[in-house]
Order: sequence, then structure tokens, then C-alpha cells
Amino acid sequence: MVYETTESTAVPAWAAARIGWGVLGVGLLVWTMFEAVKHTGPTVPLAVLGLVLPWSAGLVRGVPAVRRILLSVRVPLAVMVLCSLVPGPAENTAAPFTFGMAWLAHLALRRAADHDPR
Repeated sequence: MVYETTESTAVPAWAAARIGWGVLGVGLLVWTMFEAVKHTGPTVPLAVLGLVLPWSAGLVRGVPAVRRILLSVRVPLAVMVLCSLVPGPAENTAAPFTFGMAWLAHLALRRAADHDPR
């Protein structure tokens, strides 16, 4: 006998997106910690600043443009890409790269927790 069910076992799109953001966020957070320990110096405070910066979006409630910039994925991604394109030793761009990566990790975890104001 063949039994047919009407229930779908597929994961809903919103859940898959949140899982994807969560995996990306945790991976970026681990990579941020690795880079901060590896390069030390100004990389550590900039990593902490990158993790804390998106929380400041709540302080600028009256200025939607600044809030949009602080919660946009494009800005930290652009910081990371620009740092990757700079020629020379990695020590010259490790601090701003780690800053962008920490910022992006925060945003990914924020979206995974569904705290995104979209």
C-alpha cells in the first residue's frame, strides 16, 4: 500500500534564511576572534567596536539614514572587500578587516534572531 500525506517536511523559507544567517554569524564571530588573537594590537579593540557598533543604531532613532547605514550588510562587506584589495602585508589591513568582519557577524546574528528592522 502507498500512503500519501499532505504534510510537507520541507523547512519554510524564513526558517532556512534564519538558519543560514545564524551559521554565517557564528562562523564570522569565530573568524573574528581568531583574527583578533592572531594580530593583537589595535585589532582587538576594533573587533569589539565592530561587535558593539550596530547596537548604537538604537541610539539614533531620529535619524533613519544613519540607522540604515549602521544596520546595512553592504557597509561592513565593503570595508572587508576594500581591505582585501589593498596590496602589502596583511598586518596593515588586519584591524579594519576584523572591524568589518565583527560588524558583519553582529548583523548576521541579529538577522538570525530576527531583530532586523526591515
